[in-house]
Amino acid sequence: MEKFELDKTVIQILSMPNVNHFTATEIRTAYIAIKQDVELNPTVSRRFVYEELLKLTRRGWLIRSTTKKKGLTRYTKSELFDLEILKEMLSPLQHEVTEVSSPINYSQMLVQRLNQYNSELLEGLGAVKEYVALKEIYPEQHDDFKSHYMAVQENNLILKGRILALNKLIKLTREN
Repeated sequence: MEKFELDKTVIQILSMPNVNHFTATEIRTAYIAIKQDVELNPTVSRRFVYEELLKLTRRGWLIRSTTKKKGLTRYTKSELFDLEILKEMLSPLQHEVTEVSSPINYSQMLVQRLNQYNSELLEGLGAVKEYVALKEIYPEQHDDFKSHYMAVQENNLILKGRILALNKLIKLTREN
């Protein structure tokens, strides 16, 4: 199969095990949250993310389906979806950054931690969505899902607090 390139942030999002059966808008929202760039245009980001998803769809890694009633397009990972290749694509990029960069300064460390917590929060939000969907499919399992759901929700609240604190520190750092 021919080699192709994908954006490292899109790879990071799609590599999450609980990211499946999603819309381009959901991936765009995650993309903007991870990038933390206030100048990022949502319309341009949506087009960019759509192009990245289209690359994977053309290769058969994603299956695109559109509902007849509302016309909502969702993407699902196919059996051809190869997480190892995506990780390989991401790996050289991570090595380049660490080789070129000098020791991490305070503001860089804050941004790295913020990106990590944003990724963890996205995973948690995906897990919450999955528990809600499973509860609707299997209402008799409600009690089993509830404890897991509550644990994920609690962790998400902690992550939101950490993200809030880091955003404040980053803002203070930029003002100084």
